[in-house]
Amino acid sequence: MKKKLIILTFSVFLLTGCTNLTNMSIDELTDVMLKDDTNLSNNVFEGYKYYIPRGLRLTTKDEYNASLQDEYNNTYYFYIDVISYYNKEDLDYEVNNRAYFSKELNYNDKKGYLEITKIEDTDTYFIEYMYNYGKIEAFVKENEINSAIINMSSILSSLEFNRTVLESIIGNNVLNYTEDTYDVMQPKGSTATKDTYLEYEEKYGIYEGYGDNNRREDTIEIEEN
Repeated sequence: MKKKLIILTFSVFLLTGCTNLTNMSIDELTDVMLKDDTNLSNNVFEGYKYYIPRGLRLTTKDEYNASLQDEYNNTYYFYIDVISYYNKEDLDYEVNNRAYFSKELNYNDKKGYLEITKIEDTDTYFIEYMYNYGKIEAFVKENEINSAIINMSSILSSLEFNRTVLESIIGNNVLNYTEDTYDVMQPKGSTATKDTYLEYEEKYGIYEGYGDNNRREDTIEIEEN
């Protein structure tokens, strides 16, 4: 009886914690989610690894790109900038006062930005979350923003690279990657329109920005269970 009571109490604590997170402001939420480093990982690939929280499903993977789906059937477009990591480069970000939300991120020597743009003439918001050499983009409804931020924060803060492995992969090919990988990490929210949203919805094209190294035959399609 005592054991059951302890388990029940712990479950209530977890539920309360999640509720508190979803009720926070976006600014508070990023602080809570990013202030502490995490060593969690449940997806390990050549040169990097990261953690996908429960409730998200990996649907496609192609080298340094992936897509995931959440409980609301929103698709997260995930890009990993191994070149900026390899060259130890930082992306300069200027806060966008015209955005629904815009914030420069800097926690534990990891940098990035979070920008959210409302798509005109829709009830949809475009999230661009770039942090720790990774970027996740998604279109969500307003009441789904906090849930998406929690998921994205969990993935991006857990992203960890194996420099030795990446050096052997990238090596002399670094120039083939640089320009396009930099472009995809740049914020595009100020130019996002309904057409942008429809284009994403119509076809998810894994970002084709890695020169000759973006080999389509290496794409992994993850089938549903």
